[in-house]
Amino acid sequence: MGRSPLALKQICDLTPFGDALYAAHAYQPLGLDGATITRYVPGNDPARAITTAFDWNRPGEKQTGGGAGQGFLRVHAIGGRLFVPDADPPYNGLGLAEHGTEGYVFVSDPAGGFAKARMPGHLPPLAPDPEGKAGAGVLPRAYHVIDAIRFRGRYYASTGSVPPKQQAWAGPSPGALHVASADLSRWTFEIDYPYPWKDGVWRLTFLVRFRDRLYAGIQDYDGREPNDYVVFAPPTEATGLQRDHVRAVRVTDSGTAQTLRWYADSGKLYWIASSGEGVLLRVTEDGERWRVIELPDGAGRPTDLVRWRGSLVVLTERGLWKLGDSITRIAQVAEKKSPFALVDIFCVAPLAVYRDELYAGGQRDGSLYRLVEGEAEQDAGTGR
Repeated sequence: MGRSPLALKQICDLTPFGDALYAAHAYQPLGLDGATITRYVPGNDPARAITTAFDWNRPGEKQTGGGAGQGFLRVHAIGGRLFVPDADPPYNGLGLAEHGTEGYVFVSDPAGGFAKARMPGHLPPLAPDPEGKAGAGVLPRAYHVIDAIRFRGRYYASTGSVPPKQQAWAGPSPGALHVASADLSRWTFEIDYPYPWKDGVWRLTFLVRFRDRLYAGIQDYDGREPNDYVVFAPPTEATGLQRDHVRAVRVTDSGTAQTLRWYADSGKLYWIASSGEGVLLRVTEDGERWRVIELPDGAGRPTDLVRWRGSLVVLTERGLWKLGDSITRIAQVAEKKSPFALVDIFCVAPLAVYRDELYAGGQRDGSLYRLVEGEAEQDAGTGR
């Protein structure tokens, strides 16, 4: 369907909102400068169908230490607005909090509009407000902001953090959840993992709600983490998260799995994760016992799934598949070099349903793809 001039290299997430489809872009997440949000609205003029909704590239600013945002990994529609975490903020923060290290969550207005960076200096927008003004919430003590979610009426962001009372770069860096103030202007450190803190760098990554529990992926920078994800299960009467609400879970043989996607649907939770066993799609009905959904030979690694026209469909590097009693191929990738190749654990090709059509995000040049129907479906094997 084309690409924006600021499409960068990868589309990490797709979210329909209002009458538009929003895409989160990165060049090399947490590694190289590049962070934009684009908006797609099909119309009579294809050249104007994809526009830039928010630009966090900060052109003209000094580049030392990372002069721009280094990737938007998620764009979520929550409570009638869009929330976009800043995966790796410029210079680890621009001095908007009392602590030198800080991250941001950009919040749209109810129409999907984002406030522009403030000049001079391309600073983050001023704070949003509950009435709907777009802006940026500040997360003191965050190195990275990976995802955002609403859980039991509170807004949380998953981060790599600087623990309270510790100076940046001076010791352990656990993963953490930051919780938003009522006006969304400030997100403060609430709960961490692992605890007790260990030397090294951890991050809590992608988030999902399932059966009134909050699930979070884990990334251990040095690959020593024995578990695969954490579950936050506070009692019904709890008003926040505490350390005794946290439970680490190991599902894979070796632990240290990297969560690529979660998807909750019809009483089941689907999990795409990379580990020593490869990149596998798993499903659970109770949040405890998992089974692997075996994809056909030659499908490539899975990257996302979504419900479309009454069925679950899975995007892989080499095609699109319908899940059921058997796995049916909907479309295949004919190109030798797939536009949906898995090249980064933080950013894998996304799927979304928009205007009852199925869209996917490319990983080579930030192009947007739409499924063109008409190819006969083929039975590709049974799913277990």
